[in-house]
Amino acid sequence: MNVKPGFQITLLILSVLFLFSAADSGCRGKSGDHIRPATEKRSSEYVINQLRKNTPGNVRYFSAHAKIFASGDLDPINANANIIWVKDSVLWLNVKKFGIEAVRALVTRDSVFVLDRLNDTYTAQGLESLERTYGLPGGFELIGHLLLGSTWLPDDADEWQSGIQDGLHRLTGANSRLTADYRIEENGWRLRHASYLEKREPRTLHLDFEQFKKLAGTPSGFPYFRRIAAYSPESGSLQLEIELSDVEINVPKPFRFEIPAHYQRL
Repeated sequence: MNVKPGFQITLLILSVLFLFSAADSGCRGKSGDHIRPATEKRSSEYVINQLRKNTPGNVRYFSAHAKIFASGDLDPINANANIIWVKDSVLWLNVKKFGIEAVRALVTRDSVFVLDRLNDTYTAQGLESLERTYGLPGGFELIGHLLLGSTWLPDDADEWQSGIQDGLHRLTGANSRLTADYRIEENGWRLRHASYLEKREPRTLHLDFEQFKKLAGTPSGFPYFRRIAAYSPESGSLQLEIELSDVEINVPKPFRFEIPAHYQRL
């Protein structure tokens, strides 16, 4: 299927959700975003324990507004989006350009639906297709971690290794499918960078988290600015910069998703 740029961006947002760039190490904070250097090497068990302590607890609902800039193997695009997430259930997203809704999407634990409002068309596919196309390793569970800025740790990873690199704690591990590489700030044990590299296919996903601010329900603050860089043979190279605002946690929000009868399926 020949996917239009608007669909492509939305599918990437849905699969990699909200974070960041990474041609470099991803360890430079955005201007004014102070990072406390790591002071001493810690065991992998210690680092993992700190990351788990820093995972937001009891978060059932999440909503936010987002400013998005996308580039890569397509023309640069600026857009705005609204996001609603319900834990273990639903992710809803709409993308607007010039104040007009262009795309609306719904993700469940096993399916993805995307409406092209400008062309009266839609796509419907299984979530596993996004996992395959964009190298999303953790399915719907990973989406929740990325929204909240917490660390997804594969349950079946081999022995974890820890160290210090570029002033940040480094944690690496692998399973039969992928290698995971994390950089963590000692201040509050905030996740600053995550990379996922598939072993059998040239698919990569790099995430950076910046602009941490206080937010109820997040132990060491919430990252309002994220960058994403992803590559796969199917999608090519895509980069996103996403700045969140109006973030609310555990405040249920209404949303609608219906496929009009006259829309054509692609």
